[in-house]
Amino acid sequence: MRQAKERKQKVIDPSKLEKTARKVAAMEAKRQKVINEVELSLKSRRFERKAIENARLDMEESIRRKEIRDAKKLRGEKAMVQIRQDLRSIIEAGIKSIQPSAIVSEKIKYDGRATMTIKDAKYKIKNNLHIVGWGKEAGVMSTAFERIVGRQLKKGFIVVPRKSISTMWSYPEAFPKLDSRINFVEVGTDGLPDDGAVDIARKIANYCKRLKKRDLLIVMLSRDSDDLLCCPQDTITLRDKLRVLNRLKAANATPGEINIVRNKLSAIRGGDLARLAYPAKVITLFTSDVSAEPPEQLGGGPCVYEQKDQRGLAVLKKYKLLDKVSQSVREVLGTPKSAETPADAQLNENSRYKFVEQYVIACNADAMAHMATQVLRLGLSPLKLGSTCSGTVHEFAQEYAKIAALMILAVERKITRLELYEQMKESPVCSLTDQKVWELFPTEDKWALGLCLLLGGRPTVHLGDAHSAQSGPNQELALYFSLYWCMRTKQYPILRGYTVWFLGGSSYGRDGNTSAAGAYGYKSLTEDVYSEYEKARSAHKAALQKLRELVEDKQSESEIAEARREVANAQDTCEKYATVLPERVLRENNSNLFFSCINDGDELLPPKSQNDYAAVDVGDLHVIRIARYQCSCSGDCHADEDGTRTDREHPVNRTLSATAEPVLQYCCRVAAPESC
Repeated sequence: MRQAKERKQKVIDPSKLEKTARKVAAMEAKRQKVINEVELSLKSRRFERKAIENARLDMEESIRRKEIRDAKKLRGEKAMVQIRQDLRSIIEAGIKSIQPSAIVSEKIKYDGRATMTIKDAKYKIKNNLHIVGWGKEAGVMSTAFERIVGRQLKKGFIVVPRKSISTMWSYPEAFPKLDSRINFVEVGTDGLPDDGAVDIARKIANYCKRLKKRDLLIVMLSRDSDDLLCCPQDTITLRDKLRVLNRLKAANATPGEINIVRNKLSAIRGGDLARLAYPAKVITLFTSDVSAEPPEQLGGGPCVYEQKDQRGLAVLKKYKLLDKVSQSVREVLGTPKSAETPADAQLNENSRYKFVEQYVIACNADAMAHMATQVLRLGLSPLKLGSTCSGTVHEFAQEYAKIAALMILAVERKITRLELYEQMKESPVCSLTDQKVWELFPTEDKWALGLCLLLGGRPTVHLGDAHSAQSGPNQELALYFSLYWCMRTKQYPILRGYTVWFLGGSSYGRDGNTSAAGAYGYKSLTEDVYSEYEKARSAHKAALQKLRELVEDKQSESEIAEARREVANAQDTCEKYATVLPERVLRENNSNLFFSCINDGDELLPPKSQNDYAAVDVGDLHVIRIARYQCSCSGDCHADEDGTRTDREHPVNRTLSATAEPVLQYCCRVAAPESC
């Protein structure tokens, strides 16, 4: 019988055990780190959604309180409430019209079989649609686009800023389908491109390389896409590229010069995306706050032909940065010209790709068209002056006050059509054609219940040193307009027979760094603040004089103490009014403080609901309402039913000079500003 072999005992190496334990501990630590990061991310998203929900509830509660407060107002104040509601309805009609669910379905049609129509241009589709895009607006529009074309969309990639997808839960109409064929990728860190942006851009570039002639590529670009659309050339790193661009910004290079360098260093901008997608048909869809014409360099013009020559190198030489960049960057910028591709042979006489079509899917003019419809519903006559106004807030206010005055003088037959033409043909803010100016002349038969001037654009604001100030271009514009209109009425007394209101609102729902979308402006808005300030100063002087007399007469300590309290109270009132004086808040870029302290904040334009404001930003929308005087007082200025009195009949209505012919009018008294 064979004897059982004795098993050799395994020798355990303590060093190997320790090494294995360290590996297991490291893996467990890494696993726990991932778990913690996921938990933190989920908790952060829950807090964000809770904050959004709380903001919505606060907004709804604020609206309810305002409605209750408005219901208790006197008759004249209710007339002002009605004016605000009418102007607000005009702005909101424009904003709702550019919601992605509305504007995309209006501009893009699909017959359900094989034809897609974009602005009257027809395209044959048969499971050959592809979509790529960059920017928050592109993310919202792409979901609306997919709802239209359905399964004709084969695949897509949309790159959006971080936290964009989670915020879409607040916009059910903008949230992607559960079975969406679009891959949404969040990239960027603190508004700057990161490795994730580069990785997805390279993935999109490789995807576009595989497209065939029968394919149709939809490229969606929005205004916030510059830092998302990032794909450096293979020989340079993202860090190298960002360092160059930051040095150019520090050297005060122009945006055009920075774009020249950025595009040269990119493998996807400056027409490279179109080069990669050729021979596929490319359709680029934009949102624009500039004009209804496609902007050439939005997002670096990934589908717009550019030679990519040595101009980038010349820019670095101009700012003496050539020795401060890496060798790899100098080599890329020094390349004489990009290699010719088959796509570059497909250029027309305007140096544009024949296989690329560009469309503006949403712009300021789209909103103004629907605003005009709402104006007609209110019984007013709309005049669309311009959707691409440009200039500073100061220039906007001056020009708007001038245009409103000209409209009134024209309808009063104080100026001729030719004089109106001479005054408006070279407007520095609102560029109009000769034909348009000639057609603007308002006649009495076109007046209806009043005129509504519709304008839009993006006024620029000069920000001071007060970083804590709260302001926005529309709020500053409303305040400036009130001041300039007040000056106009002093210059031309006939203007006082009309009620003129301004409302400016941002299509994005936030005006500057405030939570309001804009503000109202009218003549009495600033006048009353100054008059109340003067009353407060007079009361303060009287209180001081009384205190001096009591001290000089050696009155009792109790009387002197009471007088001191009156002086202190009067001084506090003076300081409150001084804080919100128009010239002060404008100088400090703190116009939001003014509107928050006046009339319970009624002159601010808060969003009724965030869903009323599109994720599509097409700039600012402006309305100037011109109507013959309407009463906005408590009603004690008149006794008869129609409430009209001539200036000579009732002193409270006296606004014209003694030599002027008295006219029937209503008073337009506005409540005094309240303390902050």
